[in-house]
Amino acid sequence: MENVSKESILKAVKPLREMLKDTTNKFGTKTALQERSGDNFVKYSYNKLDKYVTNLAKMLIKLGVKKGDKISVISKNRPEWTISYLAIHMSGAIVVPLDPLLKEGELFNIIKKANVKIVFCSGDYMFLMNGIKGKLDTLERIISMDEDHDEVDIHTMISEGKKLDINPFDVPVTNNDLMVLLFTSGTTGKSKGVMLTNENVIYDVLATVDRVVFDENDTFISILPLHHVFEATVGFVGALVQGSTIMYARGYRPSEIIEDIQDSKATIMLGVPLLFEKIALGILKAIDKQPFGVKAILKSAYGFVGVMRSFSNANLGKPIFKGLREKSGLSSIRLMVSGGAALKDWVSHTFERLGFPIIQGYGLSEASPVTNVNPLNAANNCSIGPPLVGMEMKIVNPNSEGVGEIAIKGPNVMLGYYEDKEETIKVLRDGWLYTGDIGYIDNKGYFYIKGRQKNVIVTEAGKNIYPEEIEEELMKSPMIQEVVVMSKRNERTGREEVHAVIYPNLEYNSFYEGKDGQIAANIALEEVGKIIKDEVKSLTNNLATYKRVRSISLQLKEFEKTTTKKIKRHITNEKKKN
Repeated sequence: MENVSKESILKAVKPLREMLKDTTNKFGTKTALQERSGDNFVKYSYNKLDKYVTNLAKMLIKLGVKKGDKISVISKNRPEWTISYLAIHMSGAIVVPLDPLLKEGELFNIIKKANVKIVFCSGDYMFLMNGIKGKLDTLERIISMDEDHDEVDIHTMISEGKKLDINPFDVPVTNNDLMVLLFTSGTTGKSKGVMLTNENVIYDVLATVDRVVFDENDTFISILPLHHVFEATVGFVGALVQGSTIMYARGYRPSEIIEDIQDSKATIMLGVPLLFEKIALGILKAIDKQPFGVKAILKSAYGFVGVMRSFSNANLGKPIFKGLREKSGLSSIRLMVSGGAALKDWVSHTFERLGFPIIQGYGLSEASPVTNVNPLNAANNCSIGPPLVGMEMKIVNPNSEGVGEIAIKGPNVMLGYYEDKEETIKVLRDGWLYTGDIGYIDNKGYFYIKGRQKNVIVTEAGKNIYPEEIEEELMKSPMIQEVVVMSKRNERTGREEVHAVIYPNLEYNSFYEGKDGQIAANIALEEVGKIIKDEVKSLTNNLATYKRVRSISLQLKEFEKTTTKKIKRHITNEKKKN
């Protein structure tokens, strides 16, 4: 399946700054980065990007930055984020990306633990960062990405850097040097610092390119936050290594994203399942709003394409729904890649039927992050696909059904957790990274995820219940917006049973239309509960008896989530226990 070998990729691996120089030499005048400014785009060619990065790196060295120093970046996605990151790396320092959604205390702890010396931030984070600087002697300087602040700013530094006779390449950087220290957002509550080398990240990029082919003819729409390793490795480092263009989306609203895609002619879209779900729902709603005759034709065609796909791999949706794709504003997209969580079957089927190629992958921060991706010509989006070239995967201690913990070995696996030997030993053993994910492999070498090991519910009879499997069934209901399945003790019997905490879709029921959540709660929460309970019973009838939901509770607000829209299960579990 792979076109290259592990050995050939390892020979091609260089530190990122050298890879970027190679790209600049090939595609100097081509647009590397662009963002919207009113009705126009601000564009940075590869030549301009290289000059900005080099000049900023010179200034960092002049300011006393030494090899191995830690420097952070925090802002929304924008060219200055990328320029800052690359300049930090070029100077020989280590990048510590920060999640903009973290609270002040969490940011303080990361900056202190990593011994961060400098922070690059957008203007709206200046006050916060200066507050942290006032409490930490080790944090020496805050640099603004915007020019309208009294502090030193990135643009002034770039201008001053032109005058310096400093060559950043005099600071040696090797493949084995630490490139990025990535603090996980932590669905468990405790953030850990993942140490990734140049070899880890660049190998992962090149192995991903072998499976998901992209090049200088592609434009990435950058939507996911850049501090997250999936977007950083594939949509930022990977895009620049291959000579692609990066278009920074204005935000997370599907309407704005689609407009940015349309205007930039973006060809590749990386996203989390929730984003693709919203876009798919928007397209299906647009079909429902068509006049009766048109809607009937579209739905018949939609059903026909689905039937034909079950018999062959031919994508008849591409020619049949060409007009619909053009009206949706997504006609330039040639590939969608979903990661970060499990993609629901109906979402992938919707896009596939409409002629949008979509593939699901898998990875984790500790593996740089991509380990598996479905091949476009043989996609099975019920699975995470086979591992990338040079990456070994195995199922540890499989049960009678072949289900066990997934472990990974390869050049992409992290060095360990920063200053945390205890946690490192838990996941790195004999060169294998124990992922904590439970899954199995089929006879074609495709891997499947059942759920997280720490979430597994074990019955008194010794049966394993995977909450994610039950959640997937429940989420088929339009009445359920979000759900977390967990174990709860039955006070009457003393036994642990399956319990579902549900955030209902109140707008789905016509008799709640126009009422906000609080009014609905006051008027008819009991009625909603009855409806949802019947729905849950119906949806789980096809599951084994021990897997069926025995009790439910409702909440009238969304679950707390990470930046990549994963529900923080530990918070929900703690609330239900207390």
